[in-house]
Amino acid sequence: MVTINETPKIKAYKIDSSSLQNGEGGEVPIIIGATGNETPSTEVLEFKNYKEALKTPQNNGIKTDDTADYMLKIIEDFFDESMKLTSDDIGIPHIYMKDLGITAAATAASWINAKKDSRKKLDIQVEAYVFKSTDTLDKIVDVLTAVGASLKEDTLKGRPRIAYATVQGWTDAQLKTLTQGTEQITKKIRDIDIAFIEFNKFGKHLARICLTPYYDEPGYYQFRSISEGEFTERTDADEEDLQLKGIIFGHDEKPGKTAFPKINLTVSSDYANAEEDRSPLSLIHANRNVNQLIRDSMAVVYPQLKRRETETFIEEVQADLDELSSDKIRLGYMKGGTRVTAVEYEDSPSTLKLKVKASPVNVTGIIELEVYV
Repeated sequence: MVTINETPKIKAYKIDSSSLQNGEGGEVPIIIGATGNETPSTEVLEFKNYKEALKTPQNNGIKTDDTADYMLKIIEDFFDESMKLTSDDIGIPHIYMKDLGITAAATAASWINAKKDSRKKLDIQVEAYVFKSTDTLDKIVDVLTAVGASLKEDTLKGRPRIAYATVQGWTDAQLKTLTQGTEQITKKIRDIDIAFIEFNKFGKHLARICLTPYYDEPGYYQFRSISEGEFTERTDADEEDLQLKGIIFGHDEKPGKTAFPKINLTVSSDYANAEEDRSPLSLIHANRNVNQLIRDSMAVVYPQLKRRETETFIEEVQADLDELSSDKIRLGYMKGGTRVTAVEYEDSPSTLKLKVKASPVNVTGIIELEVYV
């Protein structure tokens, strides 16, 4: 007979994947805005928590006697919402920020330069623009029009992003003018890559979107750090109108006795167009889904570019891309008809063109675009 004289040892290991940028949420944002500090930041700042933002500019923070409280609140709200409540929760490893000091929207070049600087940080997938209450509609539109054009360039190069913007203290009526214009100012923004979020709890809205897996609608998930009654009370008609004007906002969903604080629906400013004129990508979840297909395709193709001298290069790359598309369809993230095709780019022998045909779930039709590697 065998006897056991020692208790078996059991070892448990806890794995935290919050810092993995694997396309399943945890998108890293950069916040671009004017804090009111006399001197803007010369570099892109990185914060792993709110306390780091509270350091002085000399210590790579943004806190001075002049710092606008609302900018600090946005950062604090973002980290509050992104705090993990369970070990399975998606997390955010850090955020970036570019402090524009006292720069107004009228100085568009400073905002665009900040956007260009952010390209140095390859893990950024989301851009957030915070304008001051004193910035005017026409100047804000000018900045975001330039941002939208720059975002199209990013997508063309295989590095897609979506921008979310808000204006300090603006009401629903004021936010609607961003996609509608006014009698005096006819300029407006209607762009699939630019979305507007209500100013109230902007940081928490932004975090909720960044925490959502790319194939899901962010409004499906309940806020982690918001309780019932914290959002602006709106009638059903007011909510419908705000959504149709292309504005993202939070509300308490009440399917029964319990209220669930959630985003109403994540729409881009393009959603303000008439239904027949909207892009299928006017829904943010569809746009994020296609963006991830582009990123994953780049990850498949780029390492193989050095093999392009071989006769079977295109066939080998295409086989990998077909496997990627099949996996997306099998997992239910994309529908049939989704395919990324690799072709030689005649105008530049060193460039490969990817023809993307994507059919995200809950979207009618096929989205087609081209990316160059």
